[in-house]
Amino acid sequence: MMKKSFFTLVLYSSLLTASEIAYRFVFGIETLPAAKMAETFALTFVIAALYLFARYKATRLLIAVFFALSIIANNVHYAVYQSWMTGINYWLMLKEITEVGSAGASMLDKLWLPALWGVAEVVLFCSLAKFRRKTHFAADILFIAAMLLIFGRSFSTTQEHGISPKPTYSRIKANYFSFGYFVGRVLPYQLFDLSKVPVFKQPAPSKIGQGSVQNIILIMGESESAAHLKLFGYGRETSPFLTQLSQADFKPIVKQSYSAALMTAVSLPSFFNAIPHANGYEQISSGDTNMFRLAKEQGYETYFYSAQAENEMAILNLIGKKWIDHLIQPMQLGYGNGDNMPDEKLLPLFDKINLQQGKHFIVLHQRGSHVPYGALLQPQDKVFGEANIVDKYDNTIHKTDQMIQTVFEQLQKQPDGNWLFAYTSDHGQYVRKDTYNQGTVQPDSYLVPLVLYSPDKAVQQAANQAFAPCEIAFHQQLSTFLIHTLGYDMPASGCREGSVTGNLITGDAGSLNIRDGKAEYVYPQ
Repeated sequence: MMKKSFFTLVLYSSLLTASEIAYRFVFGIETLPAAKMAETFALTFVIAALYLFARYKATRLLIAVFFALSIIANNVHYAVYQSWMTGINYWLMLKEITEVGSAGASMLDKLWLPALWGVAEVVLFCSLAKFRRKTHFAADILFIAAMLLIFGRSFSTTQEHGISPKPTYSRIKANYFSFGYFVGRVLPYQLFDLSKVPVFKQPAPSKIGQGSVQNIILIMGESESAAHLKLFGYGRETSPFLTQLSQADFKPIVKQSYSAALMTAVSLPSFFNAIPHANGYEQISSGDTNMFRLAKEQGYETYFYSAQAENEMAILNLIGKKWIDHLIQPMQLGYGNGDNMPDEKLLPLFDKINLQQGKHFIVLHQRGSHVPYGALLQPQDKVFGEANIVDKYDNTIHKTDQMIQTVFEQLQKQPDGNWLFAYTSDHGQYVRKDTYNQGTVQPDSYLVPLVLYSPDKAVQQAANQAFAPCEIAFHQQLSTFLIHTLGYDMPASGCREGSVTGNLITGDAGSLNIRDGKAEYVYPQ
């Protein structure tokens, strides 16, 4: 009897794993590597075994509902947002059920096939019941224990997988973390107001124009600390172009800025959604202040060209993947799923964009100064040698300076001057000969460069009014300024006070609060 049950489980698990692979192929979702396929089979086998052997109908119903959410909810969500469900998505679905239903009804032509595919998989899974002969109380215990474990982990905020599950997770694995985060963290915190971090929520800004410039180009750097630039007091000239630019007669804005957060996974979603402090995840999920969405609604074509490996960019759905018209990552240029590429590979892609036709909102996302420092540099790029870790890091700063120069000078050749250029970095690094790290409260970790210039006099005047009074700017200033430039009623924020979110987007790992230049790291009480 057990042999027959084992054979049945192997058969069902194989069919469902094959369906996962086929589903990804048909809908253009990232292909699972061999190890992830094996993991998917194992997880499917476990959940199928629990369903087959569970003694109580209530347990079997809970397992079936969990599987249905894993498959159908994720299928539908990915069809709309190109990402798996998250714990916050579950909350928003319940909170705004009418709006969700209306939106879903308007997209039936897009949703019917992935939804039907999911229903077929759920029917196949539930048909396992026909082979049930013996039941074991242990199966009920194991399922309940597994769910209680993830609920407990999520409540203590020790896992971030439910905040943004990676595309390489199977739908079952993604939902285990997401549903666990929803039940264990989101529900109790929302229902009982447990979070001590104020929630940031604001409506979408109103349109006040068509956009001030035709082309907005942002280079989003990676891990570049302002502390390693000579114009901010560093002893070595790592950025000769920015030094020269800061002294130019046309007076571009070149200064330090507080990053939005200490880590990329928090900083970029906060920046591209204009989130001023921690606990803005619900705002991010709504997309109301997402730059790419707002740009598209003003008729801009949106671009996100990244030098970072696809499997390291699970946060793309939080950045605004749904509203990016032209998304290019290393895989599209022949690299592997886990391969980063040199930043210079972004330049030919930028050159191909015809800035004279239409409006463009362009983000060039670097690998920049990410560890391991200089791994993607050519020998001629290592101008400071490689005697120690500081030399290696400074080489990357120098290379970024060259990229900024190339893009800036390319823009200066545009005949009409109808463009705005911006540069900043997601966060910094603390780099010394004996140690280097990120995500700490050292100023090197959160003070980054900021460059802003437009040959359009009105736009540059507005930039000067917003940034000139500030000794140190904030990412939130740049975010709100860009949204205002896109033609929205969102004035650039000030620089008297602001926040740098810690290593959790919820703010539960604390935040650095800045007021009048004084910084204090504050943890939730």
